[in-house]
Amino acid sequence: MKRGFFPVFVLLLFLSGCTSDAAIDEPLGSGGPVAEPFPSWASSSHNSEEFNGSMFENESYVAYFSAPWCAHCEETLDAYDQTLPEGKMMVFSYDDREDYSDMNGWHNKTETNLNRTIDRPFMLNPSLAGEVNLTNIPFVLFVNEQGYVHHIEIGRITDVEAISEIWNGTLAASVDDTGYWN
Repeated sequence: MKRGFFPVFVLLLFLSGCTSDAAIDEPLGSGGPVAEPFPSWASSSHNSEEFNGSMFENESYVAYFSAPWCAHCEETLDAYDQTLPEGKMMVFSYDDREDYSDMNGWHNKTETNLNRTIDRPFMLNPSLAGEVNLTNIPFVLFVNEQGYVHHIEIGRITDVEAISEIWNGTLAASVDDTGYWN
């Protein structure tokens, strides 16, 4: 008797809620996924310049998360730096351990390793990394002009054409009044 009960119980779990004729009154928006806003943030850069999210009101930008010890991240940072317009990429480190919290040192090391100037702010902001649920590095968020995360790219990427496509998509992306992507 007990053996026959378990399969029936499992079947009822799957069917629960699916047999009702009641309509659910929820706005559908444009049918796309719900847009997630990028968290508010403020940071000091490697050269002590202050930056914050409100500086990008009505402007798209990229939040690039990495760490000074990530060797393969430099190639990716190089590709983003060569692709994105000036002033549109913020470089954040999530690693606040003493050996890795020197943003000026990280910036200088990156310039030396790439053998060129990187004119992007390097900032330490582990709390922001936590808020965006950083899972791996590099972890790159493309933020549209309304302040919503349009795309997340995780891992090594050096294809400047692919980065450019994502950037152009971010520039064109918009969220409707109900919080859905158009």
